[in-house]
Amino acid sequence: MPGLRERLMWREVRTPEHTEAETGASFGAVPAPALAAGEGRFLHPANTTPLPGLYRVGGWAHPGGGLPHAGMSGALVAGLIVEGPDFRGSQ
Repeated sequence: MPGLRERLMWREVRTPEHTEAETGASFGAVPAPALAAGEGRFLHPANTTPLPGLYRVGGWAHPGGGLPHAGMSGALVAGLIVEGPDFRGSQ
């Protein structure tokens, strides 16, 4: 995307070692996809945050870990940015 690098205000590169140190996840393992379970105990945090314009994306955000789900997480955030807060995915 031309011009994106110049528009970035902050960037953080993380490794499995960072994840292991901060979460205790063995070898920095990414969590499995979200399962609702009782009272939503296994759900990952939403892609939105209380701060306008700040989103969560990747294995630790909705819908969960693994390459396909991290990609889905990115697609959901892209939809939120382009379509707005009412975006609910490809319904």
